[in-house]
Amino acid sequence: MGSLRSFIKDVRAAKTLAEERSIVTKESARIRTKLKDDHLPQEKRRKNIHKLLYLHILGEKTHFAQVECINLIASEDFRDKRLGYLAAMILLDENQEILTLLTNMLNNDLNHPNRYVVSLALSTLGSLMSPELARDLYSDVENILAHSKDDFLVKKALQCAAKLIQRDASLVEVFHSYISSRLVSNQPSSHGVLLGVAKLCQATIAAKEMYEYDNYPEILQSMIQSVPEFFALLQDMNSTNFNPEHDVAGTCDPFLQVELLYTIRLLFELAPHETESYKDKLNDLLTKIATNSDGTKNSAHAVLYECVRTIFALQLDQSLKVLGVNVLAKFLSGKDNNTKYVALNTLLHVVPQEPQAVQKHRKFISKCLFDPDISIKTRAVELTFAILNNSNIKELIEELIAFLKLTSEDEKDLVAYVVEHIIGLFEQYKLGNEKWALEATVNMLMIVGEHISLEKLSDILIMINNAQDLNHKVQIIRRILDISFAKSEESVSSANVGWKLVSAWCVGEYGDTLLENNIYLDTELTEYLRTLDGLYSDDYRITGYVLTAALKLSSRLQNPSCIEELRQIIKGHTKDTNLMIQTKSVQYAILFNLPAKEKHDILGAMPLFEKKAKNGVPAAGSKPEVKRQEPDLLLELLDDDYPKKNTASNTAGSLLDIFGSAPQGPAETENGKDSESLGPSQNSVTIPEDALEAFQSTDLDVHMKLKSIDDYEAHVEMFIHANASINSLQVLAAVSKSKKLTLGNLSATTLAPGENCCQEMKITGGGKPKLRIKLTFNTGSPSITTTEQFDYKFEQKL
Repeated sequence: MGSLRSFIKDVRAAKTLAEERSIVTKESARIRTKLKDDHLPQEKRRKNIHKLLYLHILGEKTHFAQVECINLIASEDFRDKRLGYLAAMILLDENQEILTLLTNMLNNDLNHPNRYVVSLALSTLGSLMSPELARDLYSDVENILAHSKDDFLVKKALQCAAKLIQRDASLVEVFHSYISSRLVSNQPSSHGVLLGVAKLCQATIAAKEMYEYDNYPEILQSMIQSVPEFFALLQDMNSTNFNPEHDVAGTCDPFLQVELLYTIRLLFELAPHETESYKDKLNDLLTKIATNSDGTKNSAHAVLYECVRTIFALQLDQSLKVLGVNVLAKFLSGKDNNTKYVALNTLLHVVPQEPQAVQKHRKFISKCLFDPDISIKTRAVELTFAILNNSNIKELIEELIAFLKLTSEDEKDLVAYVVEHIIGLFEQYKLGNEKWALEATVNMLMIVGEHISLEKLSDILIMINNAQDLNHKVQIIRRILDISFAKSEESVSSANVGWKLVSAWCVGEYGDTLLENNIYLDTELTEYLRTLDGLYSDDYRITGYVLTAALKLSSRLQNPSCIEELRQIIKGHTKDTNLMIQTKSVQYAILFNLPAKEKHDILGAMPLFEKKAKNGVPAAGSKPEVKRQEPDLLLELLDDDYPKKNTASNTAGSLLDIFGSAPQGPAETENGKDSESLGPSQNSVTIPEDALEAFQSTDLDVHMKLKSIDDYEAHVEMFIHANASINSLQVLAAVSKSKKLTLGNLSATTLAPGENCCQEMKITGGGKPKLRIKLTFNTGSPSITTTEQFDYKFEQKL
């Protein structure tokens, strides 16, 4: 039988996938057969298990040998036991039923006289911990902590105890005392033991929510009393005379320092009042660590990063926050990409707390925009938007436009993110310099117009249309058309669809202005539209804009030949394979033949647009991800013919298709038909004594009463009692798909404290009616929107 080395060589030497599959399948079958042989020597059995582990790494099925691995653990030979434990940790997980076979073996090995066997058992128990194993074997781990003097075993037992607490929070009561006892022990503990203490403390803090007994405040107080010991350890490790054996590139044991800082942070967050007396000392300690650490080494970066996280998580002194920002700025100025990414990501969370301190390091952030690493570019873009304000908007947008010039085709998502944010910023910040904003938009359109969505192109058209300075507007339009007509030294790509759309819109909308000022000839404008129509006839977006531009331009020209050319452009698409283009062409052909006065009235200049609702521009600093509309779980319970919400188009849609059909209003719901006959007319409502409490919160209480129940029909009254001032109350209700629900009118939408209102409902169907209720209302001043949701099931059957 070949060795593991030869098996790996054979697999790697396979030239085809089929050949590799053949080698793996044959070897797997051979291993299965060999392991069934009870007389197989242990040496060969171990070789087969080695190969089995390699097969598992390749993704092959290895379940047939799980019991064989456990049998190796039962062997007295240390080589077998070591391999068996390794195989168990790799091949099994905490959910495997076969773990019950391990319980007795682990129990025996945790009490074994050989320290290395005990170490193997502790490692395996920590890796494969299940709630059942935790309850069965915690006493063996406690026995090691209580009686062992061997730091090698104690450090593993502490780590294992932390895992035990993660699986069973009630074990906090058993192990919490070992935190303080190991810290104040007369014998100096190794760093491995101290690391285990920190892990045990973290697990105890994390188990607070699941801990069921009443003595957690005492446990927490005992951990807080250990804070001075944690401070002393950090102080010693950051002194100049630390033990050289713990040196890692000039930093004393960064692993332990990071865990101690994290533990301190958790304690201060969990008990801010109890730890208040230690805050000054913590400030001094963090200042010392942040100023004395060597910022050029990766080991020091880990400690400094944890210091910064602690500073901002605990909202420490202003001077420390500034120091933390400076540390992150040093990370940005380094060459290591991982450190840069961590710094940018942390600064994103720091900006809301210290915007001015982050602003001072703008040059490092801007430098990261041009980093070859796409992940660093992305974080730098997010951070740039996060620090943007009225005072620096021009400089930062110019840097972002310069960044867009150097982007590649692979970065389309990032480009779209930048463009959407910049256009959104022009809406958010009402800039006094309208000229600069328009020029910046045109520059951006020229660079990355092919990546701009139709919605954002519409926003650009609104910016041009709403520009107040007519002379500058004409200059901008002339620049766009000069580039499009190849009359300028500047040029755009033929793939720049956004630019073509905007230029076509400008020809149609401002053709008369351009002709009046003798900027272009009517033949030039007509020829440009004809060229666009010929080159991009398969692109329905450009074709749609060209058709609209041709129609509008025809009402502004006097040259019969040009008007006829425009007519032919429209006529050429009346039999288009695209139904939308065909419909538009037919409609435009009818409009084309109207009398001049009527045609001019219909195709007049666009008015100024006032957007009623701001488009969904992501907030500055948010991550560039595509938002997906989540389904309303409440409405999903309604039956299939429940009317879907109809989204009305915004004003931006008017520019995309000025002759599109008008948006239809919401369809009338079936529920609304009977609402008038169901709703109570008075606002003064008294809750009946026989009404049952269905829901209770600080703002309101809800009671239910089954008013009447007949065959397949029930009338329900829901009473809402206000505990605070409530306004804009809205009730949504749903039943299962096998039933129908009809809601009446709500008796009142505004309630003072102590007042009641009633909502009547009719349920038809079979079985026990079950309601899902969702209440939305505003409370307080300023108004806060609150949503409450609950389920209620009646015992009576329909």
